[in-house]
Amino acid sequence: MIRFAKPLLLSLLFLCLPSVSGALLYIDINAPGGKLMPVALPDFVVASGDASLARGFPEAIGGDLGMTSLFDVLPRQAHLERIVPEHFGGRPLSFPDWKMIGAEAVVIGKVEFRGDLMTVEMRLYDATLGNMMVGKKYAGPVRQFRKMAHKFANEVLYAFTGVRGIFDTEIAFSARPEKGRGKEIYIIGLDGQELRQVTDNRSFNLFPRWSPDAAGLAYTSYRTGVPQIYLRNLATGKERLLPQVGNSKSPGSFSPSGDFLYATLSVKGNSDIYRMSLTGSAVQKVAGGWGIEVSPSVSPDGKSVAFVSNRSGSPQIYVKEIDSSDERRVSQAGNYSTSPSWSPAGDRIAFTSLSGGRYSIYTVRPDGSDQRLAVSGSGDCVDPSFSPDGRYLVYTLRKNGYSELKIGSVDGRWQRGLFKGLPAVGSPSWSPRQ
Repeated sequence: MIRFAKPLLLSLLFLCLPSVSGALLYIDINAPGGKLMPVALPDFVVASGDASLARGFPEAIGGDLGMTSLFDVLPRQAHLERIVPEHFGGRPLSFPDWKMIGAEAVVIGKVEFRGDLMTVEMRLYDATLGNMMVGKKYAGPVRQFRKMAHKFANEVLYAFTGVRGIFDTEIAFSARPEKGRGKEIYIIGLDGQELRQVTDNRSFNLFPRWSPDAAGLAYTSYRTGVPQIYLRNLATGKERLLPQVGNSKSPGSFSPSGDFLYATLSVKGNSDIYRMSLTGSAVQKVAGGWGIEVSPSVSPDGKSVAFVSNRSGSPQIYVKEIDSSDERRVSQAGNYSTSPSWSPAGDRIAFTSLSGGRYSIYTVRPDGSDQRLAVSGSGDCVDPSFSPDGRYLVYTLRKNGYSELKIGSVDGRWQRGLFKGLPAVGSPSWSPRQ
């Protein structure tokens, strides 16, 4: 597997305190519409330094938990007890006070600073049993407080559901700079915060795709005048150009091992799907034939690839077994289907389809059965990408020259905006867990 040097984010320290297993509280994450878990997020204790983090941490955690539609974050004004340093030195919480306002869970935290570094201790309590469920310490630069908050929100979700959270994941996308031309690659947090620009070459940079370890991106750039695929190490900023085969090129997805990149290459005027080695120079055609084949998305087990072909007269989604000639059309939603994205569980493929004069997002099983409408809106919903837990899709909403990134649940029950601060936003790609 090709390895990218990962950026130093923060260190994770386990509290030397007992964590209670077998708590009575439990949320069935697969049963939407049930009773929400009331959770209190009082101000953190900040001994010195940036006092705004007293609210910054609980607000970030509350925003994450709210996204799940499983938790009810109680209003700050209802709290009867103020958290003080002594709560981290042996003083118990007043659980009757928290139960009085309806809280079944309480998250408290303490922040300590040393220069530009900080240590944050966070605890999750079962207010009914009066026991600590989770206790963690995080240490790192002050600027990374949101990453620490997201990681603890993951712990809260896991404690109540047994499901790993995705709150510390990110979205890569392309957009036109506010003052500039072309398109650049950007990354933004799942909470719509901490936008950062990855490329800056005043050209067209498109189709970002994450490596399996979330430490690198592949993307297409026209910086030399012709489209080429680059691999970028996000920690160091170093890039390398993939072997120059054919003409137009765009990445589709990495193999699960990270040793290969599946991409669209145009050779002798015909666009087909190729597998490109990242540790050597081998390039192998995977899918081709009459017409065009573009936009590959590899299954999580690495055995199949979904792609777009116009062999039937209009673009549709096909699935091919990589080591055989077996191919099948799986999209039946409309007369123009594009942008396949394979779910992490391998059980569904999301794609964009034009039906009734508007683009919407559908999902389908890899055998072509059980097609479902997942996302539709007042404009065109395009370019879906699955979250690492398979429960959400990030996509682009376009309407009358306007575009923004949105996130929606796969079951269609929930949607929210993610980012709309730049022109021509598109091609979102959801990172793996970090």
